[in-house]
Amino acid sequence: MKTETLKGFGLNDEQVKQVMAEYGNEVNTLKQEKDTAEQERDSLQQQFDEVNSQLADAQKDAKKGSELQGQLKDLQDKFDESKANAEQQLQATKKDYEISNALRQAGAKNEKAVMALLDTDSIAFNNKGKLTGLSDQLDTIKKDNDFLFEAENTETKTPIITPTGNPNPTGAPAGKELADYSYQELSALKADNPTQYQELVGGSN
Repeated sequence: MKTETLKGFGLNDEQVKQVMAEYGNEVNTLKQEKDTAEQERDSLQQQFDEVNSQLADAQKDAKKGSELQGQLKDLQDKFDESKANAEQQLQATKKDYEISNALRQAGAKNEKAVMALLDTDSIAFNNKGKLTGLSDQLDTIKKDNDFLFEAENTETKTPIITPTGNPNPTGAPAGKELADYSYQELSALKADNPTQYQELVGGSN
């Protein structure tokens, strides 16, 4: 607003001054209100930017946390799998050892040949750590394929007598059977240890 415009409306100088003063007050009030609004706007914008930045950081951390949790889960799964495989391998090795030991005790001539006839899947450890499902299979295989096993020796062997002292004046080794003794040795054994002499003579009948 200009003074010439106000004078054109027929206002004198005093009236023009009053109108201009009033106008100035209104303008200043509006300017202050504008400045205040701009400050509030800028403050709100700053707060918004800070919140938005914090939200973005939180989203990144959440993503990193999620990725870390995923990595930990993958590692745990791999560990569990490796542990299970190791335990399974250990049990398989232990079972093979126990089966092999049982075959040796059964007199198997060729363990691989006998092993091929076994249903190893049905052989397992019980809760006491003992193999089950093996002895019955071995009995059947032994019955049907006796040539794969050593023949059982049921003959009664003459006990080997080791006399005390020195019943062997000729220097022959002790622990012989009756037929290996000379007359002099038998005489010396009878004189030194009659009990063992009787056992030796009686065992030869």
